[in-house]
Amino acid sequence: MKRLAAAIKGNRMQMRETVVKVFSFSALILLIVIFSLFQKNFLGTANLRTLLSDSAPLMVMSAGMTMILLLGSIDLSMGSVCSVANVLVVIILRDYGHISPSPAVVAVAALIFVAIFGSLSGVLLGLVHVKFKVPSFIASLGFMSVWQSVALLLSEAPIAVPKSMWGAIEWFRVSFGVVGLPLVLSLAALLLSYFLASHTIIGKSIYAIGGNERAARIAGIKVDRIKVTIFSINGVCAALGGFFLAAKLRSSAPTVGDSFTLLIVAAIVLGGSSLLGGRGSVLNTILGVYTVSIIQNGMNFIGVDAFWQNIVFGIFVLVAIAISMDRSVRGSIVK
Repeated sequence: MKRLAAAIKGNRMQMRETVVKVFSFSALILLIVIFSLFQKNFLGTANLRTLLSDSAPLMVMSAGMTMILLLGSIDLSMGSVCSVANVLVVIILRDYGHISPSPAVVAVAALIFVAIFGSLSGVLLGLVHVKFKVPSFIASLGFMSVWQSVALLLSEAPIAVPKSMWGAIEWFRVSFGVVGLPLVLSLAALLLSYFLASHTIIGKSIYAIGGNERAARIAGIKVDRIKVTIFSINGVCAALGGFFLAAKLRSSAPTVGDSFTLLIVAAIVLGGSSLLGGRGSVLNTILGVYTVSIIQNGMNFIGVDAFWQNIVFGIFVLVAIAISMDRSVRGSIVK
């Protein structure tokens, strides 16, 4: 009977994931049709190239956060880590560009520096979470405030990349038809995350921890070590998002990553991953990323206010969560 009940519960969960994916895919098609009716050039080559390139920062950050949610945790500090990395990249290009004979060398140095920063920020968050038993929501909320302040201390106002250093960020504008290099790089990062989560021992541990952390500990899984490792990887993804935004905007802003927290969660939930952990796929996040990107791009294209965009994202997240929640367990507590 227990096996039968478990099988029925598993089928229900799988059905809910499928329903969320169908909802996201249907919404994606509907949005494309609606925006195309409002603007005939919405599916034009220029806008498609912009849409695909602009989705790169969101995609690379969503790759890391998906694994965090699979653990049953969350990281609200991603956006502020992205902001700090964004400011650091531009400061390095501005202040140290004249030292190197090649802008590309400075760009690589900046990338390595912010990747290390992102990794360390993730390690700090992970250690506070696992060693002091602070819920990831609370711990990341505290670090979000810390990194927001650090970004503002580094630069209170936007900083432009000097023209002499534009060669260091021109890679963001390299394209192969409508497909740009940023999209290729972000897809590569997402596929690496998918391979890690789906085809390695660490990945199996992630799903086990997200499904039942206590059982995972009893089974001998190094839960704390896995969590700190995934938070570190997520920090690197957040820093890469800041690097991508610096190249895209040719400038920095101390609050540039703040708006991405909602977008990242929206993309992952619309991709079918559960906020409760243990269910979902990094690969499915692509669907959610493009649902969010098309909403953002389409509303910008037809001139909708940014505040209305956040309302739409919030509604999409609420609907996706409502569809995917498991209400079959009697006496369950909604936290």
